[in-house]
Amino acid sequence: MKNLKYYAFFLLIFSLGFACQTKETKNYIALIEKQRAEKNLEYSDSLTSPLNPIHLAAFTGLDYFPVDPDFKITGRFELTPEEKPVVMATSTDRAPVYRKYGNFYFMINDEKFVLAAFQNMDAIDDTVYNKFLFLPFQDLTSSKESYGGGRYIDILFPNSDSITIDFNLAYNPYCAYDERWSCVIPPPENFLNVKILAGEKKFHLAAH
Repeated sequence: MKNLKYYAFFLLIFSLGFACQTKETKNYIALIEKQRAEKNLEYSDSLTSPLNPIHLAAFTGLDYFPVDPDFKITGRFELTPEEKPVVMATSTDRAPVYRKYGNFYFMINDEKFVLAAFQNMDAIDDTVYNKFLFLPFQDLTSSKESYGGGRYIDILFPNSDSITIDFNLAYNPYCAYDERWSCVIPPPENFLNVKILAGEKKFHLAAH
């Protein structure tokens, strides 16, 4: 009987923990969905949309992978203070200057990966953009489920060596919507040999 009481107690604790986790997950998914809805509104507005007028007229929303909390990944961030500023390749002759600020080391399905995070040297004096690091990447979904030119993630400058990257927030560069834009091409070191089934998919009007 005593063992049964202990079992019932631990079952109750597990159930409460699972319920809290489920509520937290639901709230997280709802937050991501809200952000996506807000972005659709922004892209539907001719004053703020990167789409050309023809695509804008037919636009009903962006395509995304389902929100997956497993792609919100905590890993180790290592600074690279010896790196020098370099010109990043773009889809045009634009030559933005970035400096590799650090490397993000993480795991997916027990495999080790690394992404370089870059500081935009052209935005040093910008009071908004100078707070963020830039992570352009490509993966095994590129040119298939997602945009061939890669996707981007922005993160706040880390204040410790443990940070979390949320691939559900991965977004397309403006070049995915119209060729008039100039977009950074992810460097070869930021190719991930895995499918990142999270974030924004390839832009395709016929899917709507």
